[in-house]
Amino acid sequence: MTAKERSLRILNHQSVDHLPLYDNVVNDAVIEYYSGETLTVENGRRVVPLALDNLLDATRWVVYFPRREETLSLPDGSCLQQKRWTSWVTRKEPMTVESAYTLLHAWLEEEANRDIEQSVVEFDAYIGELVKVRDSFHKTFLFGNSMFKTGIMNYSYFGLEVYSYLMADHPELIDDYLRIGNASRLEVIRKSRRASEFPAIFMCDDIASKNGPIFSPTYLRKHFFPYLEQMVDAYHQHGVKFIFHSDGNLMPVLDDLVATGIDGLNPLETIAGMDIKEVRRRHPELILIGGVDCSQLLAFGTPADVRRETRQVMEDGAPWLFPGSSSEVHNNIPLDNMKAMVEAVHGFTP
Repeated sequence: MTAKERSLRILNHQSVDHLPLYDNVVNDAVIEYYSGETLTVENGRRVVPLALDNLLDATRWVVYFPRREETLSLPDGSCLQQKRWTSWVTRKEPMTVESAYTLLHAWLEEEANRDIEQSVVEFDAYIGELVKVRDSFHKTFLFGNSMFKTGIMNYSYFGLEVYSYLMADHPELIDDYLRIGNASRLEVIRKSRRASEFPAIFMCDDIASKNGPIFSPTYLRKHFFPYLEQMVDAYHQHGVKFIFHSDGNLMPVLDDLVATGIDGLNPLETIAGMDIKEVRRRHPELILIGGVDCSQLLAFGTPADVRRETRQVMEDGAPWLFPGSSSEVHNNIPLDNMKAMVEAVHGFTP
């Protein structure tokens, strides 16, 4: 059974020879070991797919390549701090409630005046670029990306404190942006000619921290879950399975989340309180992806610890499970621990 066949069978609730290993890999030692080559910035786009083909059954569209470490100036005066495996933006000026209000109002105007047909062309072109990434793998299954979000993650752009003031002082503006923005984005998805290129896609909206949901369940039921349900339905109309990604502890709103119609859940941060056994008990058909803690276990545990805990994740989450890290295989994870996780997955009979 090939990696792609194995992944598709789990997505379709069919039996497999062993569970498909899923992950995001940003670890030099792991990539070099599984590719058999030294990794450089210059050869990364060739070596990384080679390593992942030899290591994983599945990954998602964000395939990372090593980059030069530098600071880049952006047109708006902010700076892009670029490191080997990550990057972040440093603003020229801090965000205020007033500047956030102005920006959100401008975004609302853009959504209200969106050229749907042009957006469909751009969306399909984006999917075409993802297809090129997919085709760079000979073996590994690639999950696509929805590109669109519900809008609730604007809190991360504005900062949670500023966004909280917007929620309190200008709730009607946030309501309008979410309503109008989602209506236009859904129309683009429905009219897309290429949305069915990938049998399953990820949609990423981080709505929780390790302490639980960032917003109250009441707020999420009014301002998030209805829009998520509409987006899930739009992809289902294209025959595409919908995997929802959020870090943190989702247990307090798990049933509301699954009720939107999502097909799968990632990354299952067990150290934050995600109880995989309980998730499986309450939702037997849900596809689970991740679950092996990467912040403590994979980074600091022994290979024996990793084998034992990986097996426990599989026992709790099988049969419809893509075992893998709870976020990514980062550079602090020893190669021996990655090899231990691989050995555990390949040795487990679902």
